Amino acid sequence: MIDFEEQIRYEKAEPFLDDRHLWRRFKSGSESAFIKIYESYFDVLLNYGYQLTGREDLTQDAIQDLFIDIRDSRERLGDTHSIKFYLMKSLKRKLFRESARWYNQCDTIAEGLPFEVTFSHEKILIDRQISEEQSLKLNQAVQNMPGRKKEALYYFYYEGLSYEQIKEMMELSHIKSARNLVYEAISYLREALK
Repeated sequence: MIDFEEQIRYEKAEPFLDDRHLWRRFKSGSESAFIKIYESYFDVLLNYGYQLTGREDLTQDAIQDLFIDIRDSRERLGDTHSIKFYLMKSLKRKLFRESARWYNQCDTIAEGLPFEVTFSHEKILIDRQISEEQSLKLNQAVQNMPGRKKEALYYFYYEGLSYEQIKEMMELSHIKSARNLVYEAISYLREALK
């Protein structure tokens, strides 16, 4: 039987290669894999959950519950190719169940949430040509965008999800529906920026 300190030394010597490997290690009982998943995705989930609910306290509680749940049931969990997607989908379900506000609005992202277009550090250099006026117009257009389009746009550009994952997250019947929502959102923004 390997003790916890020996396991940590072993895992430091053998770094996690990808999400599948990390997830398998976690499912087989690796505490360091659990910690790595928690540390890697907590902030992503907090931002995502806040975009959905507008409530940081509710989101933090739901994330903590989510990690407790997956830790307690790790042996029964299925495999995944994307830990981020798995956690985001699980968090969304948990937030829908736990928030009375979501009960009547399950099919749209919350209207009026502070979802703004922000630029990553890498993109700042590329996007310096965008004037403040265009940014303001773009943010205003995003705020006025219908909820489903805003949600699809958020998943595609901000979270980097594929059309297949967007279809699953939004419980759409076809990938084409996810693609259409993203295209409609882009068209909406183009019209708003004219």
